[in-house]
Amino acid sequence: MGLLEKAEKIQSDEDEEIPSDESPATVVVPEPKPVQKKEKPAKKSRSRRERPKKAKKGKKERVPKVIPDGFEPTARVRTSFRYIVDTTVNWGILLLTAVIMSQADADPTIPILIAIALALGNMIYLPSKISRSAGNIVTGTQFVDTRGNNPGFLYHIAKSANVPLILSGLFGMLLLISAGTDWDSTGTKVFVGTSLTLLLIPIIDRFLRNRGDEKLGFWDRLFGGVWLVTAEKTETDSGIVQRLQSIGEYAEQRGMLAEDADK
Repeated sequence: MGLLEKAEKIQSDEDEEIPSDESPATVVVPEPKPVQKKEKPAKKSRSRRERPKKAKKGKKERVPKVIPDGFEPTARVRTSFRYIVDTTVNWGILLLTAVIMSQADADPTIPILIAIALALGNMIYLPSKISRSAGNIVTGTQFVDTRGNNPGFLYHIAKSANVPLILSGLFGMLLLISAGTDWDSTGTKVFVGTSLTLLLIPIIDRFLRNRGDEKLGFWDRLFGGVWLVTAEKTETDSGIVQRLQSIGEYAEQRGMLAEDADK
């Protein structure tokens, strides 16, 4: 019995070792589907706002400046007389005092200070208080702008600046043509160049005054258009103004301010 069991066991082991002829069924693995990349949404292009092209501005036509309504330009006689009075008060007295005191042995300080005070009073005080200078009061005139207002004292200062500009320009010309001028000094070069350059202002002022129908000089145009017109007598309690008005009345009685037909 023991041998028989061993033989059966051996036979059963051989049967297990014999491979079966049937091939195992092949498993079909499905191919993975390709992953589709998500397409990024196209960026919306910002539509540029079409700006309307600005039409080119044409050159503005130059509008001539005219005297405002209600004012009458002064005649040549009063215009010249006003210039003489203001120039004398502003610079004539000062220059005359300086020349006289330079030849005298006395101290020139007080006379020169008085002359400077008269000039500043005519260029600053009177225009600030009554909008007129001594020349305006004597001749019965005033300055007005395009709106009919009186310009400030800065205009009166600028209007009187031609005299020192001319004097300094002439002195600069003397230094320029002088053989003894020290050109090694920087101050001399600066003074001559500046004085000759500023001398152009009175020349331009005179040229513009005789050009066109406006009859406006350099300073008149710089302040937007200023004219010298006739004015009524100023009612004031100031003794200085009343004395200046009496001088104007005396000049009229003597026929010194007689209006001429040619303006």
